[in-house]
Amino acid sequence: MYEGVGALKALILKLTDTQQVALLDSIFASSRDETADVDLSGPVNRIVWVLLGMSTLVVSTRLVIKLRTTRRLYLDDGLMTVGLLLGWVHAAFLQVSFDNGLGRHVYYLEPDKRYLALKYGFISLVWSYLCPLFGRLSFCTFLLCVAKTDPQTKKWPIWTFIVLQIIVNVLASVLLLSTCGTHLEDMFLLRLGDYFTYCLDISVQTNYAYFAGAFNTLTDFFLTVQPALLIKHTKLATGNKIGVASLLCLSIIAMVAALVRTVAAHKLNDVGDYTYELTPFVTWVSVELNVVLTVTSLPLLRPLAQEARQLFTKTREAKEPWDDTISLRSIHTSGLDDEESKTGAGVGVVALGSPQTPDGFVAQQDMSQVIRTVEVQISYEKNETPMIHACLVGLVQGQAMERLAGR
Repeated sequence: MYEGVGALKALILKLTDTQQVALLDSIFASSRDETADVDLSGPVNRIVWVLLGMSTLVVSTRLVIKLRTTRRLYLDDGLMTVGLLLGWVHAAFLQVSFDNGLGRHVYYLEPDKRYLALKYGFISLVWSYLCPLFGRLSFCTFLLCVAKTDPQTKKWPIWTFIVLQIIVNVLASVLLLSTCGTHLEDMFLLRLGDYFTYCLDISVQTNYAYFAGAFNTLTDFFLTVQPALLIKHTKLATGNKIGVASLLCLSIIAMVAALVRTVAAHKLNDVGDYTYELTPFVTWVSVELNVVLTVTSLPLLRPLAQEARQLFTKTREAKEPWDDTISLRSIHTSGLDDEESKTGAGVGVVALGSPQTPDGFVAQQDMSQVIRTVEVQISYEKNETPMIHACLVGLVQGQAMERLAGR
């Protein structure tokens, strides 16, 4: 049965092109006699598109919530959008490969279909590195942003993983495309003599796949621990901390998917029945990239969950006449001439019905009226982005001034 020709390298290099073709045809004929024509493409194809549909729904909802809540999108949203687009490119390449025989034994495929199945399946692996790269970069950017609300959090570890993520995964993509130099077509056409002559040893590709997978698994572990440290530093109640952690620490799921993908990379260790044997690997590649897109976007769906809970319980707090709820923007200076952040504390006294001067202070108070005194600490920041993101995911809860100042 045709399981790989790495052991025949020395023999193949001694044969002429015609003899190599005859040897491969003989191996294929023998394999067809021993193995049934099984097609795994159906269930795998459905998994790919169902997962992509789910991640598209989550990411799209995230973008809509951001636009509705903040009236704009941020860098982390742009990176996530790029990641989602690359996920669609990956799925499109896989679809072409499935249509031409990915999922079936290579020796049952016609030469033209075998070529297309191998070509598009191989190139899909390039996007399988770049798509989750942008998903992880998006979450790292988000963590950098909310870390600015916590003086105890060090930012250099996040920057370190950002740089290493780019280097490791871009290099993996480059290595895939350059593995045979200008003779990549020889691999798709199964010209074994030229493949063994011009292409890197298959162990190089396999070992780097192990390394990249291990590093991506480590990154997902870091992206699980780092939010936990941010949550630990907050003054939220224990129950609220657990709720926020259940959203922000979901990268542990991506870590499991990345680990399984790394283990499945052993199928790359020989020039073999790629169209059939790589199908489980392709499945876990799709699981990993879609899980990364999904779990790094779910925390920003928290406002939607809050609205759904309010509709379900059908209870809304009645607003009192002296309600002190304010918008996030109202506690930050928005002028372009602000050069630095300032903090301060004070006591605000508001008398209901009392006239106010243009600068907002009460001009006169009637002691017979209801008076409410609130002591607050106010933070004025030129850049509202960190606090906005912290509020969106629940690291800072509520809009009341004293709650925003509670970290």
